[in-house]
Amino acid sequence: MAKAKQHYKYKPQKEYASGYPLHKRIIFKIEKFNKILFLRLLGKILRIHPIDKSIPLEEVSSVLIIRYDALGDMIVTTPLWRILKRLKPSIKIGVAGSFKNLGLLRDDPDIDFLYDYTASSMKDFFRISKETRKQKWDVVLMGNFNQKTRNAIISRLASPHGITATAGAHNKEGHQKLFSRLIPLPFVANEMPMTEQLQYLLRDVIELPGSEYERPSIFIDKEIERKILDKIQSMLNEVSVAKYIILNIDAPAFKKWKLENNITLARFISDNYPDLAIMITSLPENRVEIENILCNENIPRAYYFSTEDILEMTALIRYSSLVITPDTSIVHLASAENKPVIAFYLVVGEWLPYKVHSYIIIPKKGEAISTIPLEVVKNAIIKMLPDENTSDFESQIIYCDERGSQ
Repeated sequence: MAKAKQHYKYKPQKEYASGYPLHKRIIFKIEKFNKILFLRLLGKILRIHPIDKSIPLEEVSSVLIIRYDALGDMIVTTPLWRILKRLKPSIKIGVAGSFKNLGLLRDDPDIDFLYDYTASSMKDFFRISKETRKQKWDVVLMGNFNQKTRNAIISRLASPHGITATAGAHNKEGHQKLFSRLIPLPFVANEMPMTEQLQYLLRDVIELPGSEYERPSIFIDKEIERKILDKIQSMLNEVSVAKYIILNIDAPAFKKWKLENNITLARFISDNYPDLAIMITSLPENRVEIENILCNENIPRAYYFSTEDILEMTALIRYSSLVITPDTSIVHLASAENKPVIAFYLVVGEWLPYKVHSYIIIPKKGEAISTIPLEVVKNAIIKMLPDENTSDFESQIIYCDERGSQ
């Protein structure tokens, strides 16, 4: 019989009671020195043009914004081109996204060039950036703040001679050598909303009047908006109500609340708020299952509302009274539409609802969102619904353990 193949097993780092021995410390120093040399050499190869102060807006004719990650990341980036186009309508704006978020921008009149940066390797970026380089961008803003070395190369590929910039702290290794401007944030990253981080970056690279942070915003084609509004109105007319809330069920697996909890919550809303309809949303692949459950449960004024894309979902949110969701992308859509939101988060950070009345529920430390008690969510609804027309936003964070609320 052939000998069984040995599989790799993770071997934990050895611990040293008196600290690392001399030979280990020497190796670490050599590795760090090599990294410093590599980053400085790479900066030379990329032909980085350092700038030590903001560029006057009148000297900038084009800006490319790279945001090839998730949908929520693109939503919070929208103020960048809104600000630039408002202050200088002639400026040329390019946005590089991915299959995850480009659908959000297809009707946006403030964007002159859209690029699909969906890629699985650096080789893909070399191929994709051939199209981007044709426009000779003056400034490239990298909206992805991690993986500095990789993103420095992507930025330079997009514009071989332009100014490149991103947010991050200067360090001894020399990541600042990879960008024309590496902007340290004024606060710890998770204490500053992501949309403010991005706007801070923009204003540090390009000299702009004013300093107020702006809310994200989304453009929807009028035909799409009318289609969704007609569908909403038809449902509301059936049950003789004028308002509705959105109960979004789906999220990545580790963020989901239990389906049975959502159904029980829908019945609670139906029983206690007869002037409201409940629009339940999910990923398309879960539609049949949820519609069958709703049919069996027969909850008054509860509908499954199907949307074909993210712009239709945005239109649904635009006319709602409250959004309940475990999905941060939906939270960002609600923030862009200035709608109150009840959201489930694992931790507090830079991705919270932005400048809207909100109620954030955090499960016990180390536990999943699915463990959030139904009664806590019911209490949030009781507190939120009377305040839907409050002009001043307030964000309340509730922890389902001894940490209490804040």
